[in-house]
Amino acid sequence: MKRFMACAVLLTFATAHCALALTEDFDAGKAADWTEVQGEWAVSKGEYTQADLVWTTTATHETYHRSYFGDEDWDDYTLEANVRIEEGGATAPIVGIFFRVTEKSDTGDYYYFRLDERAAEGPALIKAPNIIIQENLAQPAEIGVDYVLKVEVEGDEIRCYIDGVLEIDVIDGDFPSGAIGVGTFDAVGHFDNVSVNGDGIPRPVESRGKLPEVWARLRSAY
Repeated sequence: MKRFMACAVLLTFATAHCALALTEDFDAGKAADWTEVQGEWAVSKGEYTQADLVWTTTATHETYHRSYFGDEDWDDYTLEANVRIEEGGATAPIVGIFFRVTEKSDTGDYYYFRLDERAAEGPALIKAPNIIIQENLAQPAEIGVDYVLKVEVEGDEIRCYIDGVLEIDVIDGDFPSGAIGVGTFDAVGHFDNVSVNGDGIPRPVESRGKLPEVWARLRSAY
C-alpha cells in the first residue's frame, strides 16, 4: 500500500493554500490501518477485495460487509474510489463507499453511496442502518465493470458522482463528520485507488476519537 500526500498550491496575493490528500492503492499487498468489521477481506493483485456472499439481514447495521479507515473527526472532504462487482449473489449484488462513519450510536453510523446490479434498481445514497435517502432507479451496475465513485461532503450537502457525472445532490445533516470505508452486500467486491482529501485530513493520519474501539467491538460480534 502506498500512501502519499499531495499538495495543491494556490497563489493569491502571495499566499499559499495547501489541500491535503491521502491515497491508498494497495500495491504493497496489504491493507494496513483498515478495520474490517464484517466479511472476508484480502488484498490481491493490487486491489482490496471482499469475497463473502453470505448475508443475514437487510435492516440493521449488520447489512453490509464493510471495512473502515480514518478518523471520526474528519468533516468536509472528497472521497473517491474505483469499485467493481466481481461476482454477484442471487439476491441483490451491491458495492459502494462509506463516508462520515461515526460512533453516534453504539453500533456505529454512516452514509453509504452504492451501486446495485438489479435491473430495476440504481445508484443510491443510504443512511445507517439501511435507509434510502435517494435512489435513481433503472440504472443497474454491470458485473465485471470498473466504476469510479466519488462523494463530496460540505456541511450538510452531499454530492455523489459516478465516473465524473453527478448522480445525487442532497442535504442531510445527521452525521456531520466521520471516517471512510468500502463495502458490499451479496457481492464479491473489488476496490482500488481509494483517496480522501480535504483541509481536515491530518498528516500522518492519527485516530483522535474513539471510533477504532467501536470498530473492534463490532468486529468481535462476527
